[in-house]
Amino acid sequence: MCPIRQSPIAASVLLAVSILPLAAQAPSGPRPEDEPIVQVVKAVRPAVVNIYTEAVENRRVVDPMDAFFEQFYGFSRGGRIVQVPLRSLGSGLIIGPQGYIVTNQHVLARAKDAKIKVTLADGTDFEAKLLREDEDLDLALIRIERKEPFPALDVNQLSPNLLGQTVVAIGNPVGYESSVSQGILSAKDRSLTIEDITYDSLLQTDAAINPGNSGGPLVDIAGRLVGINSAKLGRAGVDNIGFAIPGERVRAFVTDAVAIAEGKKPAPPPVSLTKIIQERLGLSLQELDADLAATFNFRPGSGLIVVRVDKDGPAEKAGIQRGMLVTGIGAYRVRTEDDIPRNVQRLKAGEKIKITLSLLIRNQNFLATRSAAVELTAR
Repeated sequence: MCPIRQSPIAASVLLAVSILPLAAQAPSGPRPEDEPIVQVVKAVRPAVVNIYTEAVENRRVVDPMDAFFEQFYGFSRGGRIVQVPLRSLGSGLIIGPQGYIVTNQHVLARAKDAKIKVTLADGTDFEAKLLREDEDLDLALIRIERKEPFPALDVNQLSPNLLGQTVVAIGNPVGYESSVSQGILSAKDRSLTIEDITYDSLLQTDAAINPGNSGGPLVDIAGRLVGINSAKLGRAGVDNIGFAIPGERVRAFVTDAVAIAEGKKPAPPPVSLTKIIQERLGLSLQELDADLAATFNFRPGSGLIVVRVDKDGPAEKAGIQRGMLVTGIGAYRVRTEDDIPRNVQRLKAGEKIKITLSLLIRNQNFLATRSAAVELTAR
């Protein structure tokens, strides 16, 4: 009997048919929706918000003729004051169903007279109220309200913050809402100086943190709070170095701020920064109201007028006199007492701080202003 020979084509068809039932079966391996980071984002993202503020600041505009007078005659004629909108974009974390939100103070800087817009992950918009802020901690508490409870992350459930653990940053970098980045906890107890303020005991991560991430949460793969994203080290050739405020510090601030907001704890007395300036620098300042502005020939709201200089104090030794106008302290422009940077309260004896001044110079038949900067040593 002749053996039956099967063609290669027929064998291929039979092989394909025999495999089809196996291919139709559901895969038995891990599913993307079951991945830990996916689950974390699903749980935490509803509590992450987008924060947008806009304020208006008066700024002096110098034209080319002012620059000419300043260069060749040592004074300028002044300049126009224009209103410039200041916009800020950041993130925040809802920490209670009542609508309390923690974010970075620098996200809300200069927002006292501005509207604060908050957008939830589902696209719903709210107008928020600023309740508390602490420039030294770079933390602030705001609140939105509605009848239904808000999704929130419990700040009492903190991550152990172990070096090398996986961390996830959620926020709105450069306006891209609800963006997610992953990394590890790279280091702890880092220090970072921004302008005139040094922040200590920060967490370091290589998770991508960009402008707009500030105020958003950094969480572990269990969804527990690691910290609040704060800043990125921006230097040429430096990548993947971001910083966050530790969860323990966030929890302490939030607990205190909510208690004050709900009337369960009295608010601390306000710190008089003008008094500190007088004590440390021998310089008494006052806001320019209409009468003082007319007396000293400055525009109202253009700075703080020097009303007294202590004898033999740092200000007198630097040549500052009554009637000069302080327009800047450190790296900050100053127009009113609210503009005085809070870091002046940390001035210690022997430390230096820059004071920017405007002074009037009479030249024949007209008055001109001249700007100068002096460095004072705190006493």
